[in-house]
Amino acid sequence: MKKFSKLTMAAWLVLLLTLLFSAILPVAVEARSTKPITITWWINPWRILPPGYPEDAKLTGEEFAKWISGEFMKLYPNVTVKYEIITNQGMEQKIAAAILAGNPPDVFRPLALRSIWAKQGLLEPIDNYLSDEDRKDYYDYALNVGKIDGHYYMFPWNNSNNGMGSTLLANPAIFKERGVTLPPLPDRGWTVDEFLAAAKKLTFDRDGDGKIDVYALSFPSKDLYVMMGWMSLFGARLTNAGETEFTLNSPEGVKALQFIVDLVYKYKVAPEGGEGMGIYDSINLFHQKKTALGYGGPYEIGRIDRYVTEGKLKEAFPVKIVQYPHDPRVGPFAYHTSGGFIVFKQNDPEKREMALKFADFVTNRENTRLLKSLLYITARKSVNKDLYKGSPFEEDVQVYVRALDHGIRYLGSSDLDTQPIEKHLEAMFQAALSRTKTPKQALDDFVREANRIVFKK
Repeated sequence: MKKFSKLTMAAWLVLLLTLLFSAILPVAVEARSTKPITITWWINPWRILPPGYPEDAKLTGEEFAKWISGEFMKLYPNVTVKYEIITNQGMEQKIAAAILAGNPPDVFRPLALRSIWAKQGLLEPIDNYLSDEDRKDYYDYALNVGKIDGHYYMFPWNNSNNGMGSTLLANPAIFKERGVTLPPLPDRGWTVDEFLAAAKKLTFDRDGDGKIDVYALSFPSKDLYVMMGWMSLFGARLTNAGETEFTLNSPEGVKALQFIVDLVYKYKVAPEGGEGMGIYDSINLFHQKKTALGYGGPYEIGRIDRYVTEGKLKEAFPVKIVQYPHDPRVGPFAYHTSGGFIVFKQNDPEKREMALKFADFVTNRENTRLLKSLLYITARKSVNKDLYKGSPFEEDVQVYVRALDHGIRYLGSSDLDTQPIEKHLEAMFQAALSRTKTPKQALDDFVREANRIVFKK
């Protein structure tokens, strides 16, 4: 048999490699397009600490958007990512106007996902971007927020919100001063009767001048999530199960609103004037140690440190998370929602691919972990498992997560657009707290108007 020389063998090797690379190269070029693509995205101001920033950095809310846009552009040099920070106030109107003009952002983090957007064909389904591993990793309720007509439209990111309507904050120093024991772990839950007994002790005149210096809590009537938490004490719900009628004026609803009013005027454990209070009024009372209880979850604990850094608060103080009180016959509850990113419909297939990849990139495990800097809970089980392990907040985060296990959506599902009646809901609380209407009158008037506006009844 004839033997090949070393030169002949080398020639054959070069030929084989040439043929191999000529077959692979076109595929590689197709997989990584060099076509210039611009992606626009809108996000509200999340003060997330990007990697490399000092922990005491004063953040404006733009840093995370700038950083993560840059990281994605490093991976895809042909892509330009342009972000815009949109404040919560006015966001609904801005996105509605952009949709009407046919010019929405490519990627968007909505305050609330409107199912009508998907039903009108305005959104890109993300089913193909959810691996089996992803589907197991996301909490079912977080993933299902974006499920509309059998398809998924939102990459889950944060689990619940800043805690408004989910849990209460307690100042343990005031509890200790008044000889009141915090509700026991692991849930830190308490019944309505246990709460009322504690609230009476937590309301007191500290300096002996005959005026109350510290109240148990306050009622910010303008924060619907906080107030709907109190409305849930005895099992009242905004609508019936089929979301075809508003039913908040049920006997359970009347009982809850009467209890709220009684806490102010009968038991005097909350200050008058709640009809004019917003959530920051309530937060400030808690920060000034004028109330023993405030509102929020882990994020609101972090707000104390941020306020000290920003000079809005003189000194930090320890805070514990406790659950809303509940009727034992109804059981615990908490407000639940999940946020994430949606992609508006794209005509260009390559841009569609990049927009979906960007939303997927923002919500991957590594980048989702950055929510820790806000003391937020994420939508991924695997991330939450060890996110706060060893942290000073580990115990309170667990209380919060346990509360979310009883989560309900106070304002209904994504199929129900409550925006047109939210001002009427706020007016209902204001009327009851100012005693211009009885709780039953306020509820009946609200339900009548809400059914007329939304259900044309």
